[in-house]
Amino acid sequence: MTKFEPVGFVREVKGDIVSFFLNRGATLSFGQIVRIDSDNRSFYARVVDAGSASTLQTNEQLREAEGKESFGPYSSFRHVDAILFLERHGENIRSPTFNPNYMDCVYATSEEDYSVLRLSGDLEIGRLRSGEEVLGEVGVSVKAIPKMMGMFGMTGSGKTNTELILNARIIDNPETVGLIFDFAGQLLSGKDIGSEDGLSDHPLFHSHVRYYSARDGKLCIGLHTLTPGRLWTIFPEIGKPQVRVARRLYEQLGRYWIKQALETYSLDGPSGVGRIINYQQKTVINALMSRLSDLPPHLFPFSDYNFIDDVVQNISKGITCLIDISGLTSEEQQNVTCLTASNVAYHYKRLWESNFEEWKKLPTLLITLEEAHEFLDPEIHKTIFSDIALTYRKYRVGLNAVTPRPSKINRDVFAELWTKVIMKTELKRDRDYLTQNTPYLEYSDTEIKMLDVGEALLISEPQIRFAVPIKVIHYPDYLKERGKAEYNLPMSKPLSEMDEKLRRLKAAGESLVAGDKSRKS
Repeated sequence: MTKFEPVGFVREVKGDIVSFFLNRGATLSFGQIVRIDSDNRSFYARVVDAGSASTLQTNEQLREAEGKESFGPYSSFRHVDAILFLERHGENIRSPTFNPNYMDCVYATSEEDYSVLRLSGDLEIGRLRSGEEVLGEVGVSVKAIPKMMGMFGMTGSGKTNTELILNARIIDNPETVGLIFDFAGQLLSGKDIGSEDGLSDHPLFHSHVRYYSARDGKLCIGLHTLTPGRLWTIFPEIGKPQVRVARRLYEQLGRYWIKQALETYSLDGPSGVGRIINYQQKTVINALMSRLSDLPPHLFPFSDYNFIDDVVQNISKGITCLIDISGLTSEEQQNVTCLTASNVAYHYKRLWESNFEEWKKLPTLLITLEEAHEFLDPEIHKTIFSDIALTYRKYRVGLNAVTPRPSKINRDVFAELWTKVIMKTELKRDRDYLTQNTPYLEYSDTEIKMLDVGEALLISEPQIRFAVPIKVIHYPDYLKERGKAEYNLPMSKPLSEMDEKLRRLKAAGESLVAGDKSRKS
């Protein structure tokens, strides 16, 4: 059977569900895209279910299987169900306006069909899967970043590799920049993707990426740089009376308000702090001082240095920032991620409001947040990441929520993730959440369960309005294909020419020295 021969023919159509018989010798796979030619139109559909049967009755099948009776001619067949998602009529391509007819031929997709589907994008992630073959590239556009993203899949499904590919494309693209929070310390070196290649091996790492880690002491947030308004971010459950006390202390003591307040508290207790601001509610002062004194000194030292200022400057210049927070406690990770993301996001927002021309020069930002369910769970206190997902798209700030537990993401936030990369997911609760809350995935529960490592479904509205089966590019393969960085530096002169120039300069210098000596004598 050649690729131009039909793989089957339509036996029944109802709404957007097409059921067809599969020809003997033809093979398909869950999620594969097929084309159905019907009169002067072509329809495209995704395989979502399959079965096999015969024209024998059940009791007849049992008697034949047991060898008790042999039956005359009968038919066995394999039937496939697929969901329509696209219609082509001449040069016009759109969502289906009708459906195919009985006995219409069904074909596996080809390179020509790939061009019709329009799946390429600025940021290539993988290749279109068509059965055992892979066709052209599949990617998302830069404009999709502020429309928010999500990557979902169980441990070992290929999320780390997919993060590396996407962020590598962002580093390559001068219009985009990334802020990456690495919870497990995998992205720098590429641990757990079957090789030792990570972002540190990217050809532009040393010029386009800045790496921060608690291990080298770069994750310092000086207490002299903290204003009372940042306490909401560090302590989401802090009460308003405590924040009011902090603001009054800041007004009286300036940038050293935390240090002086803690020193006064250690000497004179809450009464001493109360005298500074003429406030006598000791319980409120005790609560605030207790929170401030519990801040870990290795992360919040008494200093004027704040690594987040460096992050904001680098992001503004198009330098991707990789922040390794492995080794920190869960609470410390929350502090670092929320404080950093809020400062960077507010910077984009402030420029949009105060200096629109400068804002337009900023690269489009994607914030990669691993373990996203710990920040977007509806049962926990709201964080900055919820605000980013819901309100920051107009500032060209996007969120990439990476998690193995999509069912724990706030439903309102999940609805704002217009681009989704869905990998193998075994927990039924998570599969149900994905299929029930994602357009075009209503019938894909089986397919999500059956995905292999490195395979995924991609939806990126409004560019891609259906679930595309892709094979994610393996990051080491990307590095091999990309090759070394080209900095477009001028060619250096030959060594012989440089040596000759140095010889002439040396001779000229010696003659000047000799002439100077003769004049003095």
